[in-house]
Amino acid sequence: MGRYGSLLLLCGCVAWGGMVPAQAQEPYAGLDLGLTEPLNGNFRGHVNLGFLVSPYVGVALHPYVGFQISPTFYFFSQGGSFPGMPGQGREETTMVAIGGGPRLQYPLYTQLGVLLPYIAGSGGYYVGTSGRLSQSAPGVFGGGGLEYQWQQRFSLGAFARYEYAYMGPRPEDLGPRQVPEERFSENIRWMSYGFSARYDFGPPAEAPAAAPSPAPAAPVALPSSPPLPPPAKRKVVLRSVHFEFDQERIQPESRAVLDEVYGILRDEPDIAVRAEGHTDAVGSEEYNRRLGLRRAEAVRTYLISKGIAPDRIQAVSFGKSRPVAPNETPEGRAQNRRVELQVIE
Repeated sequence: MGRYGSLLLLCGCVAWGGMVPAQAQEPYAGLDLGLTEPLNGNFRGHVNLGFLVSPYVGVALHPYVGFQISPTFYFFSQGGSFPGMPGQGREETTMVAIGGGPRLQYPLYTQLGVLLPYIAGSGGYYVGTSGRLSQSAPGVFGGGGLEYQWQQRFSLGAFARYEYAYMGPRPEDLGPRQVPEERFSENIRWMSYGFSARYDFGPPAEAPAAAPSPAPAAPVALPSSPPLPPPAKRKVVLRSVHFEFDQERIQPESRAVLDEVYGILRDEPDIAVRAEGHTDAVGSEEYNRRLGLRRAEAVRTYLISKGIAPDRIQAVSFGKSRPVAPNETPEGRAQNRRVELQVIE
């Protein structure tokens, strides 16, 4: 019985440390697709509304901070304010840019999923490839958008950005019929807006070392029709077994705690436990039940790999049905993403 108290004390001492999220660097890729609208007079005198295609790749350095780079292809429709002028209306204006910059976002967790409002900026180089833009020059843009994470790693959203390049359309003056504010050389300015899609690549799951000739574990089915087992009288809460949002990978800082748990189970061969997986409230009930089971199985597999007999550890999932903290705050959701070990009487 003294071992039970030791295990509880061990887990309680490291509870606060387990609530600190790991700073994983996760890559992502996406695509912006939308319209371009010239803003200043001289640019409008040469081109009309166009469109852009902008694939990008980036890395999330922190849940709130990332850095991304992208090539962007601009296609401005032919014409402008004076389609009757010589040379007007006969060729499209195209431009290519390459740039990079930071992305700042703030995840908002809702019952329907995750909303990601963000702002982004970029500096780079713009090259006019045909039509009225035949130069190359540096340029910048700044803007933002809103994305909705409607699947595990796939997001859809909308964006808008203001763009500026240090080049002007040619010829600089289209003739006497051009209105004064549309004459002469002026650096081009335009707005881009449209839709975006993004895919996040998570870190690969770390496979635990295989135990020497382990006995095959019986498959653990999702709880469905039968009611979930009630909590046991004695409970060991492993809050330090930390899980990132939508992940079941055991973090490196949690392995030391599990190694201590393994030592106690090794020294107390009459103890059998049940690993119970829990999640926060983001996402559907069925998805969270599966995610909770994957987390419980990860803890079970780790302990088995250390030498604990498979029949001494069960794995079940309660999904989001048993929170220990409010799901309205990031801290509360972090506490709810946990695995508990119940001693089976």
